[in-house]
Amino acid sequence: MMKKFKAFTLVETLFAIMVFCIGILVVLLWLSQTLKNQDYANTQIKSAFFAREWIELMFNLRDANYHKELPRNCIFQWESSIDIEDWCKYKFEPWTILKISIWSSDEYIKTEVWTLENDFDKDFETYQIYFHTWSNWFSYDYNWNEDEKTWFARYIKISEVDSNDWPINKNDLLKIESHVYYKRWTLTWDKVMETFIWNYEFNQ
Repeated sequence: MMKKFKAFTLVETLFAIMVFCIGILVVLLWLSQTLKNQDYANTQIKSAFFAREWIELMFNLRDANYHKELPRNCIFQWESSIDIEDWCKYKFEPWTILKISIWSSDEYIKTEVWTLENDFDKDFETYQIYFHTWSNWFSYDYNWNEDEKTWFARYIKISEVDSNDWPINKNDLLKIESHVYYKRWTLTWDKVMETFIWNYEFNQ
């Protein structure tokens, strides 16, 4: 008496392959979305770090001026031959845009008064962050090689603080906006971190 062998039909085999392929596709899509979410979270964290760093820098700049007995809104220039009366090359005051560079080779911060084009692409190019390392030093915002460009740009915007009920003297309190641009292919955004800075004179 012959034994009967059970076998899969062609339809059953194709159905099993289809279910397997769908399962693999779902896993790949889930993995892809997870990587996108991770990349998005990472860029958001970096944006917040860059924005916060410049806000801290503004407070440090003001406090350093206080201890040097310089005007509270002095933007120092670094030429060694200048007289003390000319130390303040610029002043951070209402409606000022600041472009800040960290030159790690000389270990100093360079601050300049700049302008905005009100065009995202142009402003991104102007304030784009470069990342360069040598001898364990790090440098941002300096025009190094093309491959050292990052996906980020940043600047500081200073404006007056006023209210309909209680106008505040622009010499007393300023609003600081730390803007960080992000541009990668078609994805762009502008992250803004705001704070207020009290501008006191040394002799007050």
